[in-house]
Amino acid sequence: MNYEGIMTALVTPLTNQNEVDKAKFRDLINFQIESGVHSLLFLGGTGEYTSLSIVQKKEVIDLALKIVNGRVPVVIGLIDPGIGNTIDLGLYAKDAGVNALMIVTPYYVKPTQQGLINYYKKLDQTLDMSILLYNIPHKTGVNMLPTTVETIVNETSNIVGVKECTENFGQMVELINLVSDKITVLAGEEFAAVASMIFGAKGSVMASANVMPALWVKLYDLIRKGETEKAIETNKKYYSVFKAIFMEGNPGPLKTLLEMKGLTSSNLNLPLIIPSKNTKSVLKRIETTTGAVHG
Repeated sequence: MNYEGIMTALVTPLTNQNEVDKAKFRDLINFQIESGVHSLLFLGGTGEYTSLSIVQKKEVIDLALKIVNGRVPVVIGLIDPGIGNTIDLGLYAKDAGVNALMIVTPYYVKPTQQGLINYYKKLDQTLDMSILLYNIPHKTGVNMLPTTVETIVNETSNIVGVKECTENFGQMVELINLVSDKITVLAGEEFAAVASMIFGAKGSVMASANVMPALWVKLYDLIRKGETEKAIETNKKYYSVFKAIFMEGNPGPLKTLLEMKGLTSSNLNLPLIIPSKNTKSVLKRIETTTGAVHG
């Protein structure tokens, strides 16, 4: 299956009792698909994976598959620091029928590059299904180098892509040069996504696509057609939106903006809290002045 294009890292709508809001979940999924996104990622960092119970995670997986109903690929994020929980929930997701897993580098323990290679090889063998690697060093404290990704790809059978969130653009370019002919390289940072796609990334995994999916689909299409200058100018227009969304811990500001647009509530699980008054005022100004937040 092809994982090129725009993959929305979907939030998990919650009720006031911190239960999964099934109605809002359905509305948000349908909004994404109707806006033309190419795939959906559930239970990533934006989906509050680390704050949900195992029961809630399984509920999200089952609901996602039921609501999407085969319209786009369903990818499940596994954001655990250890291999045990990753395998357990990965097997549950596989049995449920998801299309792929996106597995973050194990954090806190700070593994070596060889440890990362062994980790993903074990997951590849045990889960035996499509896997996207996920590198986000500014949050995990672990940086999976491009040469490590190349080794993992060469020594496994099921790695189909990588979400790269390095803040070092040179590393992104090196990654594209090393593995883009073998797997799908996806950009994971709003501020570098357009540049990454111009340099050869085959798509992006975007949190901001929750509120502006059509915009990201448009940017992707412009780059595919070679209209890079137009893509760059369009991207610059929405810089203030991206900046506001990440003013506080993700997905706090994003959920607040979604609530302003009537797409879901701003409810969060601890330790995340509702954004400050200052952040809310910035978001309200963005929502008011950016006439096409939906994209």
